[in-house]
Amino acid sequence: MRQCKFGVLIVLFATVACVFTPVAPTTPTPVPTMMPTVPAETATPSPCPEATWPPVVGPEPSYRVAAFYYPWYRTPDVDAYWDHWGEGSFHPPLDIASDFYPALGPYSIADPAVVAQHFAWLREAGVGVIVSSWWGQRSRENQAVPLLLDTAERYGIKVAFHIEPYGGRTATRLVNDINYLYSHYGDHPAFYHTAASSRWSPDGRPKGLFYLWSARFPDSDSDAVEPGYWRDALDAIHALPDGGLVLADETVSEWVDGGHFDGLYNYAILDVNADAGYSWACGLPPDAWYVPGVNPGFSAWRIKYPPDVNTPRRDGATYEQRWQAALGVGVEPALVTITSFNEWHEGTQIEPAAVGATNGFGYIYEDYGALPPEGYLALTSQWVDRFLATTWPDTTLLRIRLVTTSDWTTFDLVDGATWLRPDPISASAEATNAGMYDSRFVLDQPIDRAETGGMVEMITDILFTGWESGGTVAFEIERGHLGSTQVELSKYVEDEPVVIETLVWGGIAPGDRNATTIQIPVDVLLDSVP
Repeated sequence: MRQCKFGVLIVLFATVACVFTPVAPTTPTPVPTMMPTVPAETATPSPCPEATWPPVVGPEPSYRVAAFYYPWYRTPDVDAYWDHWGEGSFHPPLDIASDFYPALGPYSIADPAVVAQHFAWLREAGVGVIVSSWWGQRSRENQAVPLLLDTAERYGIKVAFHIEPYGGRTATRLVNDINYLYSHYGDHPAFYHTAASSRWSPDGRPKGLFYLWSARFPDSDSDAVEPGYWRDALDAIHALPDGGLVLADETVSEWVDGGHFDGLYNYAILDVNADAGYSWACGLPPDAWYVPGVNPGFSAWRIKYPPDVNTPRRDGATYEQRWQAALGVGVEPALVTITSFNEWHEGTQIEPAAVGATNGFGYIYEDYGALPPEGYLALTSQWVDRFLATTWPDTTLLRIRLVTTSDWTTFDLVDGATWLRPDPISASAEATNAGMYDSRFVLDQPIDRAETGGMVEMITDILFTGWESGGTVAFEIERGHLGSTQVELSKYVEDEPVVIETLVWGGIAPGDRNATTIQIPVDVLLDSVP
């Protein structure tokens, strides 16, 4: 029997040979309470030959499903030191900085056999892209990239990059980093490229994909920045010979309009009741990438995160709820990203976890409850299939022209359909506020200007969806007690907006809200052209 990983695994998994046998779903192997540590000076890593890697099995993985991947783990027998497993006051290999214990034991990402097993599992789950945590050109995470790319190619998986807020990261450094990633790895067959476009990258060139974590704080010591801080850098990246799609970890559309990001993603939704957790997708402008993050839960008790960020897994129910909510807002994701494959510190991993493991000091590690160790791989495979089979609702493009002589007014679609992806066209310079917040248009002007009959307007294109044939939709206009508000609804005919309905509210309603509701047959919006 040849040792694949490091000495402690012989005790941990007596049956593990050069092929990492997947953890049995019905009879998981418990982890002993004690195991020896191999001294760094005597460690003799001997990675398994390629012929013993797990086989490439299963259908082609989907390049529309990604998983965040962490290549920062190190062990003494492979790397001569522990890294990440012992963060804080923990003592690996038994006592690690996680509420869970890996089925493979504490491993090194420099071990080819470990990475091969990871990619075999990813392929089994249908995940076609890893988004590898990357902390700069001299980081240990960058050192792992060649092995990740070579292994990914074998398993039909692609590699994108999660650019983290390393010390000294700036907008200028971001351009340099992406040039570096292209020049060192861009020609590798497993480097993720896509011909898909965005509003800031409208061409069909094959482009790399880069996630920018902590866009609001360029590095760990920075003050907060506005979206415009990144605009010149993003324009420079879009102008590169290889172009590039860059996503920000934000949920407000201003990061697309003001920062020129190609789309937005959320890393994690922490609350269990996440039904409204993805509604930010509806506010994204057209052609911006909606990239929801789905996680199985969040568990970081051992590393002493605030208790309110911890979210129980509920035997897989939390994960399924995330997927359902992410796909249920009516906006088709460009990509779904799983948080995470192997972030063991925060307990968001879908990588198989051991059952019955203890740290030698009385702590029993968490497991996946009613699910077997590979349960989240199976759930992921099911949801990948559902995602790819989803039929998205029809949409039609409307133009909204909102005009008011009041000091403030709002316009909302309150029943019978929904609208999403507003695209601002114009707004009066005199308006103090002109935009869409949640699902409601808001238009304000100074009250002294309204008192003298001043008028402001805003024009926005928006997608209309979710109607029932033959039904009605209800709009609500609300305003202050001055002046009146008029709304023109237009439908595009041969690329030109044509007014199909005009709504007016100039009265005073009883009660606390000066609002009126107007109902319109759906057919008027869909079919009527003067």
